[in-house]
Amino acid sequence: MRASNRKLFTRKRTLSYLLIGLSLLMLLAGCESGSSRSATNNASSTMNSQSEKEELVLAVGKMDGGQFDPKKGWGMTQIRLTHSSLLTIDPELNFIGDLAKSYTISEDALTWTFPLREDAKFSNGEQVTAEDVKFTYEMLKEDGIKFDLSFMKSIEAADNQTVVVTLNEPRSTFVSQLTEIGIVPKAHYDDNYSQNPIGSGPYKIIQYDDGQQVIMEYNPYWYGTEPQFKKLTFLLYEEDAALAAAKAGEADIVYVPPTFAEQQVEGMTLRIYESIDSRGIMLPTQPSGGKGLTNGKEVEYGNDVTSDLAIRQSLNVGLNRQELLDVALNGYGQKAYCLCDNMPWFNEETVTEDGDVEAAKKILADGGWVDTNKDGIIEKDGRKAEFTLYFSSSDQLRSDLSLAVADQAAEFGIKMNTVGTTWDDIYVKGKTAAVAWGGGRHHPHQLYTMNSSKVFDQGINNMSYYHNPKVDEYLDKALTAPTQEESNKYWKLAQWDGSTGFSGIGDAPIVWLVRVDHLYLANEMLDLGKQPIHSHGHEWALFGNVTEWTWGK
Repeated sequence: MRASNRKLFTRKRTLSYLLIGLSLLMLLAGCESGSSRSATNNASSTMNSQSEKEELVLAVGKMDGGQFDPKKGWGMTQIRLTHSSLLTIDPELNFIGDLAKSYTISEDALTWTFPLREDAKFSNGEQVTAEDVKFTYEMLKEDGIKFDLSFMKSIEAADNQTVVVTLNEPRSTFVSQLTEIGIVPKAHYDDNYSQNPIGSGPYKIIQYDDGQQVIMEYNPYWYGTEPQFKKLTFLLYEEDAALAAAKAGEADIVYVPPTFAEQQVEGMTLRIYESIDSRGIMLPTQPSGGKGLTNGKEVEYGNDVTSDLAIRQSLNVGLNRQELLDVALNGYGQKAYCLCDNMPWFNEETVTEDGDVEAAKKILADGGWVDTNKDGIIEKDGRKAEFTLYFSSSDQLRSDLSLAVADQAAEFGIKMNTVGTTWDDIYVKGKTAAVAWGGGRHHPHQLYTMNSSKVFDQGINNMSYYHNPKVDEYLDKALTAPTQEESNKYWKLAQWDGSTGFSGIGDAPIVWLVRVDHLYLANEMLDLGKQPIHSHGHEWALFGNVTEWTWGK
């Protein structure tokens, strides 16, 4: 490990431990809010109960009310606690029925038919109907921000319990959206839905205190397996405060970043889950001066340093992924070269030797970047290889990773000025600078949304403003392929076809670096069942099988 990296790691770990100690003192002194104190005291009184324990207290990350509205949330596993979708994914990553008992696809792959289960009800006792499904999809199609459903020609309620969707063209990733869209009740959905969401999932929200806690109780109308745990209290703590809560006996499960993983907490064990949750550095591919949209707001895009291909390719070759794993992830993870390593649509040809500083220097020198004044920063045409790298200040892992990346890049003459800030700020400024980016799903649709020029200005898609006509062609063919097997061929070509692609050995709009393990400290009495490989979002990836969790050895 480089001496500078070791110092960085030691400094950050020391700071983290100080923060943990401070948070623990605050908890023990009773400084939390009245509502949070009530919730955590409840947990404490039941922590040592036997197999009949029915309440869990969890501190696994931040959330807000919008996450329970499919129009406002980011549409993944978090909504499954309170909502159902037409399909779901089993532990073997197969697409299976949820609200839909099954589904059939016409021979031309344009007509999808979903017979709904008759026993599905919302948490207010009203039946889930085909009209509710139709309303949800049409509402999201019209909105067009969180979900792109423009390829849908129509959605019809053939009868009260049958939904028929007709597409304009085949869509290989449509099946994935069917697992991520939570169905809302047509009769009760409005602009205030987030304040009192009504869903058909295993739990319903009974209390939401912004920035403090969310309390859920079992939905008695839930059609699936009745969970042992009838009440879930989510403490909305930062990572250091969450660990302090665990040490104080105030939580059953807490998420821990890798730098906290070696902490010993009596009565709790570390649970390690492999994920396809990847981290990398998003780099603007266009020169400065552009104007576009992010989440509907006009923003500037482009950067005169990162738009140079030599800069991006040198980072892909020169950054040492194993060292980043050791420094930023404490070894809990794997190297990453794409958003989909080891998945059926991953192009293994894109795996390259990394950590080669001399190769990085040669790429830069061949591209015209030289250190003329010997200050350690290379220049080209009078411009220094210097730019800002933004990361979420509330994310310990992205903070550690960003600092380690900047440290390594300096060895081959690139200066990154790291800035921690909010996601709202990043979405405004991020298209003009590098960003510690992340992603990873159980399907390949993000390969399209992160790299296709056809999604410019849609939400936070293609933040790098990457545009390659050949890649666009491959992505379109992958998206409209009639089968997953056919689409996989084009997903791989889009990454690298031998001469071009969006991977690190190609245009490198995002230099992918590491694939993180999801780490949780959980009560030793808690059995979390069979977990599938986790997707992006440690806050929610754990809960896909929550109805199977049990208490007791």
